[in-house]
Amino acid sequence: MTAQQNESNHAALRADAQRVLRWNDRRDFTTPSPYQYPHQWNWDAACIALGWSYFDVARARTEIRALLRAQWRSGMAPHIIYHHGASDYFPPPEFWQTQGLAHGGTVLASGLTQPPVLATIVRRMHERLAQEPEQENFLREIFPKILAWHRWLHTARDADGTGLPCLIHPWESGTDNSPRWLAVLDQLTPYDVPAYTRRDMTHVHPDERPRAEDYERFVFLIDRGRRVQWDDARIMHAHPFLVQDVLFCSILHQANQDLLFLGNAIGADTGEIQAWIEKTRAFFNARFWDAERGLYLDYDVRAGAAIPVNTCATFAPLYAGLAASTQVTRLMREHYDNPNEYAPDEKSGYRVPSTAKNEPDYAPRRYWCGPVWMMTNWLMVRGLKRYRLHSHAAELLASSLALMETRGLREYYDPRDGTGLGGKEFAWTAGLALDFIAMDAE
Repeated sequence: MTAQQNESNHAALRADAQRVLRWNDRRDFTTPSPYQYPHQWNWDAACIALGWSYFDVARARTEIRALLRAQWRSGMAPHIIYHHGASDYFPPPEFWQTQGLAHGGTVLASGLTQPPVLATIVRRMHERLAQEPEQENFLREIFPKILAWHRWLHTARDADGTGLPCLIHPWESGTDNSPRWLAVLDQLTPYDVPAYTRRDMTHVHPDERPRAEDYERFVFLIDRGRRVQWDDARIMHAHPFLVQDVLFCSILHQANQDLLFLGNAIGADTGEIQAWIEKTRAFFNARFWDAERGLYLDYDVRAGAAIPVNTCATFAPLYAGLAASTQVTRLMREHYDNPNEYAPDEKSGYRVPSTAKNEPDYAPRRYWCGPVWMMTNWLMVRGLKRYRLHSHAAELLASSLALMETRGLREYYDPRDGTGLGGKEFAWTAGLALDFIAMDAE
């Protein structure tokens, strides 16, 4: 496809994506959605910044600076940032009890983190903007902050010496209510749960949101963090939810590779980053690969066992370059191209459902239990290209673009018929749409 054809084919989507980003713009940050999510979210902000960079580079940098402004002294980058204070969203900033912590930050924020996709987004931007006069200064400004975040993940969240970070709450995975967390959550018996009122179903149908019993456990885990003042060592020692996530660890590994690239671009010392990369390669497959099923499975650190649930996270190691060719062959043949799991069939027309269709808890309209998300599709397109699965990559790229062009820029989509679900005018979908368009022209 020529650049002129690409411009013509996707002009309407490009215009709509820019409109949605402007609609969600709050000057110093961008909301994911104008109603459902009125604050700044960590990995959303990275994807949103990528979108801004295609038509307003200064605004893209503002988005990243806003995200990093909330970084804790420990290095942690929070998952929700309340730049403008409380709203009708739950949890409100005071619920987290993060103010005044010696290791905390100076901006109202949550006590959790999210997948560290930022370094990858910054590199994606840098490859287009390297010749701009301000780009090197911007890199020098943010590089130490991203480095500190990665260091915190590899150290403060390392429970077993592997360097593979542990998550302490399903929200840290970015895939909040995925069935891969349900068995772990179901083992918890919440007690002394603080009073709360859910607000996430005000603008979205309850069938598209997490179950009540899941939400009770979400709040219970927040309270466990509050009770130890979000102290990393105490959390690693006794927190009831401690898991290693294939998707999160894959994103971090790729982010380390991209941070290495960025560090070399500014002449920084990158030995520490190289050590993280080598350590992850040494432990990743032994920890996550299930040779019997031909799947990558998450790991419950407290139980000392794999979590036997098949979700789209199993394809994330392709994105990070962590899968061997034999593993890729099995993943594609037995799972990606299997109509009972991830391939389209007469009942399901769109890739890639977030949970395998033959999983007992697959639910095509409920948040991360089945719907298609552009974030995971974006990761998979990049992974498929990395392993030279060009026809698969082209098919998924075209399908993703068609879904956004015909169903709008929604939070997620029903894999059966493509119906748009969740939040409307969704900003990270808009940001990713602009990068999908760019990938279509490459």
